Amino acid sequence: MHLLYSNILPLKAEPSQNIFIDYFRDAIAKADSVEIAVGYASKNSLKELEELQEEYKIKNMVVVIGMYYLEGMPEGIYHAAIDLNERLKQKGIGEIRLSHVFKYHGKLYAFYKNGKPIASIVGSNNLGAIKPEAANLRQYEVAMATEEENEIHDISELIQNLYAPKCSINIKEAKDIPLIREINRALVGQEFVSKITQDEVAAYQSKITDISFEIPLKVPADENDTKMRGSNINVCYASGRKRVWWETEIVVEKAIRGLPGYPEYQKPFMTITDDGWKFLVWTCGDNNKNLYSKDDLKIMGRWIKGRLVSAGLVEPVNHE
Repeated sequence: MHLLYSNILPLKAEPSQNIFIDYFRDAIAKADSVEIAVGYASKNSLKELEELQEEYKIKNMVVVIGMYYLEGMPEGIYHAAIDLNERLKQKGIGEIRLSHVFKYHGKLYAFYKNGKPIASIVGSNNLGAIKPEAANLRQYEVAMATEEENEIHDISELIQNLYAPKCSINIKEAKDIPLIREINRALVGQEFVSKITQDEVAAYQSKITDISFEIPLKVPADENDTKMRGSNINVCYASGRKRVWWETEIVVEKAIRGLPGYPEYQKPFMTITDDGWKFLVWTCGDNNKNLYSKDDLKIMGRWIKGRLVSAGLVEPVNHE
């Protein structure tokens, strides 16, 4: 075995030292089968795995993630893992599994070519290390790598035990996993918006009246369907003036607009969201059918779409 280093100043790697990310990329480029068992992952690393699988035509890819089932899993990572799991299952080449009988905190990687072991990594690097971002960019990790067949076999055997039903389940079967809502940062620093504490949110919630409206968000069931491409939360695609992706309005059905207590035409009212944002909203348009944020149409969009982005369900589109 030999060391795999990080490359972070002031401990910059020497020319003779192997760096984890370089070794990982070299190994996966030569492999046709990859087995991974780690404690944690990240959205970007899961997306990176999918890209690497497609680039190098990996025929088998199994990933066991060990800590989230019992600790709780951030929404964005959960949805990224679900997406990768679906793609691997559809191709019939692998899956994403969660350790559900205990917390597994190890970090193991095994690479095979034509059924023969070619490389393995043991060490402190979680999956996020294959696609560093702000949270781990200056996080120094050290791992060990081996090309010895017997050592790789032992590592692979442990991964396969973790992969077995006695230790893990497919992520799609993890119905009771607690999901951790991630912070919507799309409204941070925006004009005409205030952030309030959860105590203030609770105070407002204690004064809720019996008047309420459930307003569905209308979006195409098929992303290729152009019928609703230019309205509602997709108003950014409407013809006419150029709009940014965050710009959003809600077209409210007549049956809802006629209910007692529905907001009056162009009379602004303060909105308090469950995640602690405060901004003005009003109703406008023909027959009072449009509901949107008063001072900036992007505010409502940054709240609605920002929640979807933070949950890992969509990616923002820059039209500027």
